Amino acid sequence: MSEQSNEQQAQAGENEEGQNQGAGTTQGEPADLGEAGKKALAAERDARKAAEKASADLKAKLDQIEKANLSELEKAQLAAKEAQDQLAEITRQNLRNSVALAKGVPADLAEFLTGDTEDELNAKADTLLARLNAPTTPLPDPSQGARGGDGQKSVADQFAAALEGRI
Repeated sequence: MSEQSNEQQAQAGENEEGQNQGAGTTQGEPADLGEAGKKALAAERDARKAAEKASADLKAKLDQIEKANLSELEKAQLAAKEAQDQLAEITRQNLRNSVALAKGVPADLAEFLTGDTEDELNAKADTLLARLNAPTTPLPDPSQGARGGDGQKSVADQFAAALEGRI
């Protein structure tokens, strides 16, 4: 076991020495490469840069396509939601108008019927009709005003009564 750990330490030491030797030169350009090796290395680096640029361009195009598709999906979802809302509103109006017609609520007052169910609309229609058919003038108050024969008489009536009493 100690032999293995010694070998690992020796390899680690060689790796550090190799890194220190390469520090004096440009990274990835060993000084012992020949002219052909340097050209091959430069060509490989150019190819890698071109591939990375192409990859970035393709990724940008893919992102645009995904955004466009997502936008189309969102547009379709929005249109569907608007259609559902419009259908719900038309259904409410239809129910309100049918209750108003059945109860005899005037057409110009049907908009005052509120509720989401037929029972709620029927109750509101009954209330509205009860208020519409209520008398608009107040009932007379018997405690106010002239009272039959017990009330005060006018001055002319009092004078006539006084003259009759003397005759």
